[in-house]
Amino acid sequence: MLILNNEQITALLSLQDITAAVEAAMVSYENQTSSVPKRMHLDHGENTLLCMPSFGGGYFATKLVSVVPGNKNKSLPVTNGALLLNDAETGLPLALMNAAKLTALRTGALGAVGIRYMTPENVDSIGLIGTGVQGLHQAIFACSVRPIQTIYSLFRQEEGFQKLRHFVQQHYPAVKVVACKTSEELLEKTQVLIAATTSASPVLPNDAALLRGKHFISIGSYKPNMQELPAAVYQLAGQLAIDSEFARHETGDIINAVKQGWLPTENVYTIGKLITGARQLNVHQTTAYKSAGMALYDLFTARALYQKALETGIGVEVAL
Repeated sequence: MLILNNEQITALLSLQDITAAVEAAMVSYENQTSSVPKRMHLDHGENTLLCMPSFGGGYFATKLVSVVPGNKNKSLPVTNGALLLNDAETGLPLALMNAAKLTALRTGALGAVGIRYMTPENVDSIGLIGTGVQGLHQAIFACSVRPIQTIYSLFRQEEGFQKLRHFVQQHYPAVKVVACKTSEELLEKTQVLIAATTSASPVLPNDAALLRGKHFISIGSYKPNMQELPAAVYQLAGQLAIDSEFARHETGDIINAVKQGWLPTENVYTIGKLITGARQLNVHQTTAYKSAGMALYDLFTARALYQKALETGIGVEVAL
């Protein structure tokens, strides 16, 4: 069995390769050529254990992840875990991977797909709320699919902003990272807003005049009591792309939008329909996309990492 650690996973594939793997998973999901059950949540206080199996593309995978919000106060990653990749025909274990890094990369790619299919091609800036691991990866993946020149950041702590700036400069030295003091300032500066928080209440003002004509991506919220985007976003957009059908019942951003009547149920659809051409979208009006993640994205990313590792001889082989 092959062991892949954080550094090896980071170096194996380009951002574009990872986004391509995630898009392939979206198409497989849309065409029903893969299988993924609802993920299991086990809550312990504010902490969560997630168990996420999936099957497709000649492999199956199981990811175990812990989400511990309090870790950010200890300078530790909020998300940790491991993924086991197996051969679909024999069931033999093939690889064990650092799930925290894999999750960060595939979630960054999920945001990139939203930008690719739901914003104009000439977008040259984004506004980012949140400077945790997910926020950092949203920033660089956005730069990989659009000619981003400036990232505007709204943050709680100066340390988080400095980490974001350093991380972006490592990957895209020419991109400027600019601090904003308020969400209103962020909305004034850019057309694309990415929320990467676990906020229970909207991180943007519920003001249609400020929100109209912009593009919104919610990445951070993952529970029914969490909502990153305000009602006016959904009302202006008139439709919402999501990354899986499971997300309808998992996160407050979708649950509340439908329950409160901000969006009709039929106008909430999987983003794979935009990729396959089953639905069309005018990217010059307000758009909204909610990603809650799904095990299939981990599987297809892990498959790409494993195949590349075999080609390049990266990783450590161990006998069980």
